[in-house]
Amino acid sequence: MSALDSDILRSAFRRASIEEKVPEPQWREFAAQMIRDFTGFETVDPDFVEWTKSGQVNGQMSPKYLDHQLECPYCLTIRLRIPADAGPDTPISCDDCGGYLGTWDELQTDFERQGGRNGVFRLDIE
Repeated sequence: MSALDSDILRSAFRRASIEEKVPEPQWREFAAQMIRDFTGFETVDPDFVEWTKSGQVNGQMSPKYLDHQLECPYCLTIRLRIPADAGPDTPISCDDCGGYLGTWDELQTDFERQGGRNGVFRLDIE
């Protein structure tokens, strides 16, 4: 499965689990069934199921994707509305749906915890 297909499947799982109000204890089986439906294979890799439902494998976050507080829990996008004069206590919202994400300081801390200063992503006020 390509990285793009994997990312699409993970995004589809996240949206579907929210829209269908799947209880968290059922996420693993829900993700596994989505993978089976998508691939047509009955057997699925348990690590891929875990990554699909949580973004983690063996308790470690995948280094390829940003999420945590940066991802909007309401619409599942990573688009922040950051005022030009943002200070540490400035509230930051999702640019797509307007949902509250946290303070500028909390989001910067979360971004750095995910390796944000050493990767291909930047989090700046422009």
